[in-house]
Amino acid sequence: MAARVIIFLCVIVASKGIDINSLKLEQVVMIGRHNVRTPLTDGLEIYSSKQWPKWNDTAGMLTTKGLRFESYIAEYISEWLASEDFFEGCPQKDDVLIYANTKSRTLESARVFAETVFHNCNISVQHYKNLSVFDPLFLPILHNKTEAFRNQVAQEMQKKLSEMNLTASYAELGRILNIEEADICKKLYMCDLNSQQSEIVLEEGEEPNVNGPLYIGNAVVDSFIMSYYEGRPMNDVAWGQIETDHQWNLLAKIITENQNIRFNLQNGAKDIASPLIKYVFKIFKFEIPKFALFVGHDSNLNSVLTALEFRPFERKHQFEPYPIGGKIVFQKFSDKLGQYLKVEYVYPTTKQLRNCEKLSLQNPPQRIILELKGCPISPTGYCPWSEFSKINDLF
Repeated sequence: MAARVIIFLCVIVASKGIDINSLKLEQVVMIGRHNVRTPLTDGLEIYSSKQWPKWNDTAGMLTTKGLRFESYIAEYISEWLASEDFFEGCPQKDDVLIYANTKSRTLESARVFAETVFHNCNISVQHYKNLSVFDPLFLPILHNKTEAFRNQVAQEMQKKLSEMNLTASYAELGRILNIEEADICKKLYMCDLNSQQSEIVLEEGEEPNVNGPLYIGNAVVDSFIMSYYEGRPMNDVAWGQIETDHQWNLLAKIITENQNIRFNLQNGAKDIASPLIKYVFKIFKFEIPKFALFVGHDSNLNSVLTALEFRPFERKHQFEPYPIGGKIVFQKFSDKLGQYLKVEYVYPTTKQLRNCEKLSLQNPPQRIILELKGCPISPTGYCPWSEFSKINDLF
């Protein structure tokens, strides 16, 4: 009871005296996911005998629409920064960091973002020197290589897997695929996704993974979602078999559970996300650069949100757990009384993505206020910067 009273008082103190109109935006750090891409998995034909849609590029590549929509997100961010009087004209090069993972889809998303927000300002995208490997900053692997820690993470993953209930989701996906007529049934005798168990895979130097129905379901639903975002006719999205939001939510639950089991780990997330989180805290500590964007993947957003212990929140108007093109936005504000943190999850809705709607202050993406467990927020979403800084000691 006493602890609850202390927390409540902290919120009151944090909110008391904050005049939102007098706040000045001092620094912004974003961790974002790339935009619309081709499906990640080749060889989906084994899961259904139906004709799969053709893509103009290989697996995991940013599409033309993905490029265009990232520019729309960037235009919105540019308008928002201008409304905050964040930059006057082109910033100095040391004031901006745009850093992307080595995958083509992250590099291209970062490039179009930089060109749009900092038009004609000669701001280039930074990246790891070896483009043929995954940047260690973004690589979602276990860094603690002790057997005891690995076993601890494996136990947590196994517990999540055993508690998972995707019976209805697998049944619906099997119906859409007509899996009994697919090669996976005829040749490998998997004719019902509910008939076999998924298995966790933990190998040194590789990201936590799963095999079995959850892997298959994640790969197939990912293809459906990307086709939907790409704006294909609905007959070309899951062969016209998805007609309701209930079906989308049912199928997206497979994506959510895949992310939940692999990266939403109490024991593993801090270890997985520590390189990226340490970099973010370093930027805030030295107050340079003024603006930073890290372009990575849904696994990065998941592990960072979990590691920093953000409280649960609702992802409105989306069925993906970590929507394509979305960004976690850390904002440092100040007034004459002190400094404050505000964190928001900025992401496009499914409707905005599918219709390729231009975004602006008049047609904004979703902006969901996030709250750190160790940094209680005011009613308008601000927490004392001093409380946020204490979290740095955990990493």
